[in-house]
Amino acid sequence: MRATMRLPVAMVALLLLVTCQREKEWRPVVDWGHWRLGQKADLEFLQQNQMTVTFGSGAPNFETATRAEFGEKMKEARNFNDSYHQKGYIVLRYLSTSLTGETATNKDEPRKDQIDFLRFYRERWDDFADLLGPRPEADPTTWITVRPDGSFPYYRYAPYGQETTGRFETWGCPDNPDYVRVMKAKVRAQAATGIDGCYVDWTHIPGGTCYCDYTRANFIKYLKEHLPAEIAQKKYGTDDYDSIELPRKRGDKFWMEWLTFRCRRVAEFHRELRQTAREVNPHFLISGNVFGGFGYGPIAYDAAGNMEMLGAEGYDDFLYSEIQEFLDSAPRKDENGNKITNSPALKFLTAASHGKPVIVYATEITPPIFPNPTEKCLSAMAQINIAEAVANHCIFREKRQTPPGATAMYRFLSSNEQYLLGAQLRANVAVVASLSQFLADELSFAFSASRVLADRGIAHVLIVEDDLMKGDLSQYDLIWLPYLPLLSRETQQALQRYVENGGILFILGECGKKDQFNLPQRPLLVRMLGAEEYPVQGAEKTAGRGKVLFQPLPIPEHRYLIPAKAKSEFTTFGPSMADVFPDIPEGYTRNRMHPELRAILDQAVDGIIQVLGSRLTRITSQHPFVEMTRMENRKGNLVLIHLVNYDVTVDGEITPAENLSVQILLPRGAEVRSVRYCGDLSQLESVPYELTRETNASLLTVKMGQLQIYGLMVVELR
Repeated sequence: MRATMRLPVAMVALLLLVTCQREKEWRPVVDWGHWRLGQKADLEFLQQNQMTVTFGSGAPNFETATRAEFGEKMKEARNFNDSYHQKGYIVLRYLSTSLTGETATNKDEPRKDQIDFLRFYRERWDDFADLLGPRPEADPTTWITVRPDGSFPYYRYAPYGQETTGRFETWGCPDNPDYVRVMKAKVRAQAATGIDGCYVDWTHIPGGTCYCDYTRANFIKYLKEHLPAEIAQKKYGTDDYDSIELPRKRGDKFWMEWLTFRCRRVAEFHRELRQTAREVNPHFLISGNVFGGFGYGPIAYDAAGNMEMLGAEGYDDFLYSEIQEFLDSAPRKDENGNKITNSPALKFLTAASHGKPVIVYATEITPPIFPNPTEKCLSAMAQINIAEAVANHCIFREKRQTPPGATAMYRFLSSNEQYLLGAQLRANVAVVASLSQFLADELSFAFSASRVLADRGIAHVLIVEDDLMKGDLSQYDLIWLPYLPLLSRETQQALQRYVENGGILFILGECGKKDQFNLPQRPLLVRMLGAEEYPVQGAEKTAGRGKVLFQPLPIPEHRYLIPAKAKSEFTTFGPSMADVFPDIPEGYTRNRMHPELRAILDQAVDGIIQVLGSRLTRITSQHPFVEMTRMENRKGNLVLIHLVNYDVTVDGEITPAENLSVQILLPRGAEVRSVRYCGDLSQLESVPYELTRETNASLLTVKMGQLQIYGLMVVELR
């Protein structure tokens, strides 16, 4: 029989002690506006750069310490974290979910019996039984995620420019209760050090796995709970879930459900770790690092990373994403004169997190990736990375150096923190992003649509499907559906209510022609156009107090795909999936989207401008390398405008934007007390403005001086 896990007496006592202490002593600030992350816990460095968040000291891994060493290191970590709390710093901790091991050379194929935890299991588990519980019957070789043939994936890490060693990492299955129990003990130990939270690395399920018995049982349970029998019969001709074969590739029965199940399982794994840590520290913060990166965007197609699920309430407390890949996606003006921007993906992550902090872990322009960079290069490139993140409600984590340009940026943010606290991205134009489209192997174009809006100088936000069902849609004058073939009946009803209550819905392509199960349906949205089927030509129709606009989107044989070299196996938005999906960074970050798609999206933006008229926050001057976002700090009666100038080369050459002018849509009935602006990281100063009142809009027009890389405007209202 498998031993059941009860919270050990030793841990109960520690839990009570730590909880009581922390309630009295410390509670981390979780507002994005306060977070400035310094990658090293060096006080001089943190103070010089006005950092507020750093990496503290945590519990050692069970398998790397004796019990006596473990106890000593726990005390040291507690003292370290307490000392940084007393100085006002939030301290986070890296926690890996991988199982490590070593082969004789880096050319040898790893074996399961070479993982470090196996030796610990055999020789020293009992020393930690008060923290881990009784030793399970099944040893750690049974915890590893496996392919259908029983083999397992692995990864060898090497610092940039160096050779790998015999060390390797593989991954435990989040369906395996023994592995999950160990991970809960690990995060419980971290929380007991007084650390404020962990970003949990490698909480993915590697592509092509896991096909263990636990996963099979959990998938069948998932199908019984989430896929009605009649739907399964329509889709696959069977509802005998107990007898199915687990899908292995696109096109197999239950493939869409398999992908969604795996994403949900990772999200639930995060939630379980969070709940466990909060037994010790009720304010403990959790985030996973589930791909979302290296140039691939915010979802790992066959590696079970879904930021919409992770960002939902009760799951991750902040998001941690690696969205850049070396120089390819570093924000700047490239050698061909293209604007390289990650803002669509950043806006999505902000939407998925529902305004919680989002940390962007990016590859900086530092050796050995970029040999012998000058101080000028480092300063400019670091500054634009930070600027792009902040403007889209994210936090940038530098990986190596903090040059003077970054220090100046952090000091400026610190001096204006009072305005940033409580601020959220707000605009009256919203683009709906839905990862469920990609998990169903369908097209959608939210990221490319965002790129086109940004290129046209129009402030906008991305929203996710959760927002359609649970959010306040009345704050948006216009919602753009950038081709969402899958929309549940309930979601379409919510959009109908939005229109009837006065909203404008812009439908690109035949949205909602399938339900959430990817089965054909007659879209409710069509009825608002006064038709039974989507028309061949564009259409516009009044519905209730609102309006519906439709623009056709033909899906040609080429599917708007972008020629790109494959780089990995796992992600929807990466070059590896360029043969399936066009809405990838190769298109929206590097400005390489299919020309026919670009023309269609530009036409759609023309329609948005026409229907909204003056009711837009936008750049009104001709500055193609400048992007604009709008935030509101409703508690402080503030509107914040962030401006980012991407006219920065990899050599550090900055071409300032001159004679910039913007139009800002103000809340109804608002009066302006002051308008202040700074475009050179010095200090905010009053600038002249014009206020125009129209029948349904109050518009603020501001002409500014120079914009270097980052500009902030604070509009104080009464």
